[in-house]
Amino acid sequence: MKQIQKTIPLSDDLYIRHYFSESYAFFDIETTGFSKKTSFVYLTGMAVRTDDSIKITQFLAENRGEEAEVLTAFFQALRPFQTLVSFNGLGFDIPFLKSRELFHKISNDWDTFEFLDLYKLTAKLAHLFQLPDKKQKSVEKFLGIDRNDLLSGGELIPVYYAYEKQQDSASENLLLLHNYEDVLGMTKLLSLLSYQDFFEMPADVVAVSREKSPKLLLTLRAPQPFPKKFLFQSDVCSLMCDGSAARLLVKIFCGELKFYYDNYKDYYYLPDEDMAVHKSIAAFVDAGHKKKATAATCYTKKSGEFLPQEKGLFTPEFYADKKSDFSYFEITDDFLADADALCDYAGWLLNCCRKK
Repeated sequence: MKQIQKTIPLSDDLYIRHYFSESYAFFDIETTGFSKKTSFVYLTGMAVRTDDSIKITQFLAENRGEEAEVLTAFFQALRPFQTLVSFNGLGFDIPFLKSRELFHKISNDWDTFEFLDLYKLTAKLAHLFQLPDKKQKSVEKFLGIDRNDLLSGGELIPVYYAYEKQQDSASENLLLLHNYEDVLGMTKLLSLLSYQDFFEMPADVVAVSREKSPKLLLTLRAPQPFPKKFLFQSDVCSLMCDGSAARLLVKIFCGELKFYYDNYKDYYYLPDEDMAVHKSIAAFVDAGHKKKATAATCYTKKSGEFLPQEKGLFTPEFYADKKSDFSYFEITDDFLADADALCDYAGWLLNCCRKK
């Protein structure tokens, strides 16, 4: 088994310096296939931070007989760290490592670690960035991260088999480079956490204005600057993230909507007026001009300017009809002046974007 170490200066990257904790260990493995029974681990890599340096350590099996040695050395190197950071490590790497350890009768307790899987984070954000897929290289391309390695893990499998026979430096360099850039590239993906912080922290609205069409524009402050700008259009709003600000643009509904009364059995519907009134008032209406209200006809109508919302967010609630997926609330001066209400509304809009 070969152990290769390289120490490089910590870059000036804002996100690496902010998010790369010294309790983190980034890791990645290379295998000869997806089958845990017929394939094996031939290379592992990890990256850790010490002050202003990043140390990358790789364990390379010079032949398949050294897999157990690689597994043992790799786990021992990870043990001092609290959180293991990976890209689909929970879906592939960890289950594969556990299976191969079981095969070699090696007992390692992976449950002692916490895990940060950047693939899971990517899966939540991919639709916002309009990525073609959720692969690491696709995210790197969106973020503007360059690579020298051009081969995929699958393309390197025959390279490893050739290396196992010939032990040539050219094949070894190709194998090490791919794993090295996977591990180092993951540290650069920490910038994704700026988007996560933005969506998970309470919305911070710093400005509100009316736009043409008409639309309402909410400007939000981001906890960290966004590494790359993007524009996303949901069913209810558009979201633009750029620099240290995000802008939510939502269409204002101008027209007439319905307010539905509770307990329709206490109301009568007046077809001529297309509205419902309480039975105490309906008592004065001629029987030929009224009928008992149903849940669908127990409403009054109001004209004005409204914004879409999740049912129950703001009251009173108005609807296009009883079967609407969401309700509306009226835009008032009080709402536009209420910082907490604006932040609550922006939070709901962001959830609409995050949930596609």
